[in-house]
Amino acid sequence: MAKLSCSYFLVLILVLILVFSVFLMVERAEGKRCHLTIDKATACSLSDCRLSCYSGYNGVGKCFDDPKVAGPSNCGCIYNC
Repeated sequence: MAKLSCSYFLVLILVLILVFSVFLMVERAEGKRCHLTIDKATACSLSDCRLSCYSGYNGVGKCFDDPKVAGPSNCGCIYNC
């Protein structure tokens, strides 16, 4: 009976190690998101914004208005750091 309990205990430990390893791998795969404002001087053109963000950072570009600064809309790039 003691041998059987020891075997179950070892299998449980191995399963826990496997689950923990998978959890760490998934956490690393997600990555972190960074945000960068591109070309603040000119008004944002959505097509140009998307193209420059994708080609420069492999990210997604979107136009946004900065509430702190009056002026033309800016191009924001969201990408994996």
